[in-house]
Amino acid sequence: MKPYNLSTLALAWAVAAPALAAEALPPPNPLRNAYFGDLHLHTSLSFDAAAMKTNTLPEDSYRFAQGEAVEYLGQKVQRRSPLDFLAVTDHSEYLGIVRSLLDPKGPYAGTEWHKLLTDPDPQVAWGAVHKLALTIANGQPIAEFLQEDKIRSNWQIEIDAAEKYYQPGRFTTFIAYEWTSFPDFQNLHRNVIYRSGKVPAKPFSSIDSQRPEELWTFLDNGRKNGIEALDIPHNANASNGLMLADQDSDGKPISKEYAEQRMRNEPVFEVDQAKGQSETHPVLSPNDEFANFELWELLLATDIKGKVDGSYIRQGYGKGQEIAARTGVNPFKYGLVGASDFHSGITSTEENNFPGAHGLMDSNPKIVLTAQDSLAGSAPVILGAAGLTGVWAEQNTREAIFDAIKRKEVFATSGNRIKVRLFGGWDYSKGLTARPDWVKDAYAGGAPMGADLPARPGGAKAPRFIVDAVKDPDAGNLDRVQIVKVWTKDGKSQEKVFDVIWSGGGRKIDPKTGRLEPIASTVDLKTATYTNTVGAVELATVWEDPEFDPAAAATYYARVLEIPTPRWSTIWAVKYQLPLSERVSPTIQERAWTSPVFYKPI
Repeated sequence: MKPYNLSTLALAWAVAAPALAAEALPPPNPLRNAYFGDLHLHTSLSFDAAAMKTNTLPEDSYRFAQGEAVEYLGQKVQRRSPLDFLAVTDHSEYLGIVRSLLDPKGPYAGTEWHKLLTDPDPQVAWGAVHKLALTIANGQPIAEFLQEDKIRSNWQIEIDAAEKYYQPGRFTTFIAYEWTSFPDFQNLHRNVIYRSGKVPAKPFSSIDSQRPEELWTFLDNGRKNGIEALDIPHNANASNGLMLADQDSDGKPISKEYAEQRMRNEPVFEVDQAKGQSETHPVLSPNDEFANFELWELLLATDIKGKVDGSYIRQGYGKGQEIAARTGVNPFKYGLVGASDFHSGITSTEENNFPGAHGLMDSNPKIVLTAQDSLAGSAPVILGAAGLTGVWAEQNTREAIFDAIKRKEVFATSGNRIKVRLFGGWDYSKGLTARPDWVKDAYAGGAPMGADLPARPGGAKAPRFIVDAVKDPDAGNLDRVQIVKVWTKDGKSQEKVFDVIWSGGGRKIDPKTGRLEPIASTVDLKTATYTNTVGAVELATVWEDPEFDPAAAATYYARVLEIPTPRWSTIWAVKYQLPLSERVSPTIQERAWTSPVFYKPI
């Protein structure tokens, strides 16, 4: 099918999204299909990616996501499993400017900036990037890099690529960008995703304002003009506690109006990506044996450890419930998504097919595995192979996928295509998942992930949750499914992780520790391989909360773990005959997180 390409955007708001005739689309599935994609990716139009000598453009990104081979660092790279949707989210700050600075025949050729960024010494070039980033972080931008005509023309490149590769029913593209606020290198970044081809004449950047409230006002105003968008916060783990603080940008306690505006504009939260996960931390969850997964604890572009308090969503769910008890509105009632945040232009999230993520820094495996990730200043850090977003939508179109994100019927994975559903209700039968029509009954009798539990009927003792997880056909089997519960009563929040179903009939929960016996590892570190001789293809059950308190607000989400498999860094070490990295675990238990089902006392 030939992609549709619309005429270019006019000066202000306005182009209609491309659309195929209704009869050309597969019919919508009322029980919804699972689609996988990435909502966070950078190309050479991002100032930092261009400085890292990334050459890809948005068109390359959309081709790669669909399974086509593209060139990266002089080699052909290709996904084994194509994606269903993609948003290219280049930084709105200095959009496309560094790419122009590098051009030997461009308008900046011969300038001091051109000389610094093209210096053969990578430390000199990276120093120039850090200097550029500092001008954004401290709110003192370089005036000559703010030429509106250049920003608009580069924004048009983003729009044209998204329109060209959008194929409703087959592959969905979103016009998008990243708002990159990081005062004093404290991460407040958000990705802005548009529902259609009707978008503003230029993106809102942190140069316009570093305050999230101003971004939300910009989106609110656009909505009044028929421009539907949402934003997605990411890397709370690098926010120094600001992302999930109980105060607004002025240091005042969160108000009802603030909470309403935040939830109106950002319904979901990016829980996993290349620069670590933002689910929880061992300090916050000492009883969670899997809380140390892919930790990134530094503020961006520094070697400074950030604050844990206010930086992870599990704690945020409790904080949100506490704020809701005071204001009536929960500002952190988020669904969960995953993404890559790669600065290569290629969303290569497959652990055993990972070509790198940050341009020139990937060209020397020895440096990548044994030295440092320059994004982290002088501190040695190794990126993860990143995450993906799964959505439950009626069909593969912008409208259907966007609406699924907005209603939070989404889930995150650490890069694999684990398919997982969660429903909450009060009278699900214990054997429901064994029936072929169980999904229909689940919708009819309760609420899907992202929604509130229905009102508690008289006589109901505790809510029941249906969880169903199916392995990625090209990845490891499943180890277990857990339900994570965060509840709040009398202003105090607590958490608990329940193992609700697992593979291997002989494994038991230790009554002293409350922990399930670990699954055996089949990983051979010498060859960086594993076998699927343990684990399960699918795990499904109906679980009832054994500790339910009807007076306590609660958030429930599912976490699915795969069996241990080799991390990409181990695969690289074997491939290039290098020592195993001492900075990260040689194995990984890939996982998925559902959006929660929420309970609010009457």
